[in-house]
Amino acid sequence: MRLLCIFLFSLCFTPMLQALEQAPAPINENAFLIQKEIATWPTDQTFNTQVSVYNCQAVRLHPNWFLTSAHCVYSACATRPCTVEITLAESPDLLARVRVKHSTVSPSVYIYPGFFPGQNRISGMDAALIRFDPQKAEYSYINLEDGRALTRGEFEKKLRFDTEAQAQLNAAGARLLNVSGIGTSKLKPQIVVPKTTAGVISYLPGNSPEVYFVQELQHFISPGFGVRQGNSGGGVFTRSGDLVGLVSSLLYAQDGSASFHDAEGKTLLTLRNARDFFFFTGFNGSTLNFIRNKVPNLRTVGVIPDFATPSNKKFDAIVKAEQAASLRF
Repeated sequence: MRLLCIFLFSLCFTPMLQALEQAPAPINENAFLIQKEIATWPTDQTFNTQVSVYNCQAVRLHPNWFLTSAHCVYSACATRPCTVEITLAESPDLLARVRVKHSTVSPSVYIYPGFFPGQNRISGMDAALIRFDPQKAEYSYINLEDGRALTRGEFEKKLRFDTEAQAQLNAAGARLLNVSGIGTSKLKPQIVVPKTTAGVISYLPGNSPEVYFVQELQHFISPGFGVRQGNSGGGVFTRSGDLVGLVSSLLYAQDGSASFHDAEGKTLLTLRNARDFFFFTGFNGSTLNFIRNKVPNLRTVGVIPDFATPSNKKFDAIVKAEQAASLRF
């Protein structure tokens, strides 16, 4: 009788175990509070509907440092003074923004040195850092209940009763997945791409298990799942909240392919049917060194073996080598 009970219990319990094993990991939405909205424009122009304002996302790696894509700030900041406005917190009742001024004399925006606009540079990662100095930044606080501007003291008084704004304001820091020196590898955890709009976080889960770091491209590639231009500069996270990479730009040819060039502009590789894929910047040796040289107390973890496994998968069907080249990263 006891054996029969154990047998019946195992019949009932085994499907439950299988279902639990197959269920995706829960998404840690609180980890996405470090993602912020930013707007960038040339400082010599007034912020209004006539000026070119570049709206993007950024990830707060440190209380004083934000990571975004280079293409989000290049046009406004590469050769002239610019202003970056960051929404630090926005709840139904309170709004806190800060404006960071950048110039060659007093730099606050640092663009990855290999980035080149107008081309997919295989050695030019689409990454930039924004330094936020609390002593120099310009703050603005608004009571969203009546639209009234607040002094810092008034804001801090109201903030004590607004836990949502507190959580957004204090959120900073993420652990970066380090892909330095690895070959083509398959990512184990599923990815998530969040977007912050007016303090509300939405996100796109990438449910495909076929996410790879491709050695030839030095980037991650995944089947497309709806990531669009408005996500630029934002993070690509694991479901638990580790930062895998950045939503970067990709320039397409008329046939939907994307060509990648070396530092001299020579075409090295072509990615066929590029529009069918989500292609994003990871943290390889050069990108990670760029960030590490600026951001203090940066937390990183190697992807092998806990987050990725080496793979022999070939991408010849979609990645075409245009000429022999020795690539070092």
